[in-house]
Amino acid sequence: MARIVLTVGGYVLGNLLLPGIGGALGGAVGAYVGGIVDQQLFSDTPDQTVYGARLQDLRVQSSSYGSVIPLLYGKGRLASNIIWMRGFDEEVRTETQTVGGGGKGGSGGGGQTTTNVTYHYYCDLAVGLCAGPIQAVPRVFADGNAFDPAHVGEMRVHAGDEAQMPDPLIQAVESPDRTPAYRGLAYVVMERLYITPYGNRLPQLSFEVEA
Repeated sequence: MARIVLTVGGYVLGNLLLPGIGGALGGAVGAYVGGIVDQQLFSDTPDQTVYGARLQDLRVQSSSYGSVIPLLYGKGRLASNIIWMRGFDEEVRTETQTVGGGGKGGSGGGGQTTTNVTYHYYCDLAVGLCAGPIQAVPRVFADGNAFDPAHVGEMRVHAGDEAQMPDPLIQAVESPDRTPAYRGLAYVVMERLYITPYGNRLPQLSFEVEA
């Protein structure tokens, strides 16, 4: 409404001051000022909600029956085979931002509110490495790069000796009588592995192992 009124008023005033071209200039100025007034008064820009990518299915890096268990002497870098996975946990994060609000100190109406909804995913899994026992796992790699320790809540290495006990997380999920100890197999359990930095998929994990 203000835009129409100020456009007409600017045209009339401009034509009185400078016949001809003054009307066009006055109308343009009036339209510009009126548009700003309308935006501040009526906030005609609708709020928006932007949704991020969401996981539809979990793509597993490698999990197969009958795979050969490697024998390692000394030190080597080994690929992993998933022997157990709990699934994934979805975490929804919401961030709201207002753009274009008027007034000092951020007060005043007329701003557009944009809500960004992003989805973050975590999973728990166990990956088999090689025949045990082993001494240590000094380094971990994800998709060929050094793995960021901040991307996992906790990582436990099971050396693979004959006295090895079942992992407590797997026991808690599967029940004690259904949880193997995987004696003779060195394996790693990763709790709350953050997979969103890897495109919402399990990265290709490899481990530097000392036997």
